[in-house]
Formats: sequence, C-alpha cells, structure tokens
Amino acid sequence: MTQDHLPEDPERALIHEFRNLLAVIVNYSELIADESGDAEAVKADIQEVRSAAERAIALTDQLKRPAASS
Repeated sequence: MTQDHLPEDPERALIHEFRNLLAVIVNYSELIADESGDAEAVKADIQEVRSAAERAIALTDQLKRPAASS
C-alpha cells in the first residue's frame, strides 16, 4: 500500500487544519494593514480573520483533553 492510500492520522489532520486557520488569520491581518485606507476592504478582511478564529476555536474542541484527575 502506498503512502497516499494510508488512512490519515487524525491528529496530523487536526494540526494541519489548525495551521491553515492560523495562516488565514496572519494573511488577512497583513491585508488589513495594507488596506487601511479602504474601509470596505478592511471590514471584509476583519470578517475573514474573525471567521478563521471562530473555526480555530471550534477545532480545539476536537483536541484530546487530558482526563480530570480524581
């Protein structure tokens, strides 16, 4: 079986998706800095940042949580 046919490790997939969301936040933040003279463009970019951050927050719910100690 080749590597592209192996089932993907769920933790690696989660890390990959989280890194993608962080990249969106960084990139749109840079766009905001560059478009500070265009209010509508800034609003659209801020919405993208917020959307990515909200998805990242939701994604953390899928992370394994340590068991509570008794």
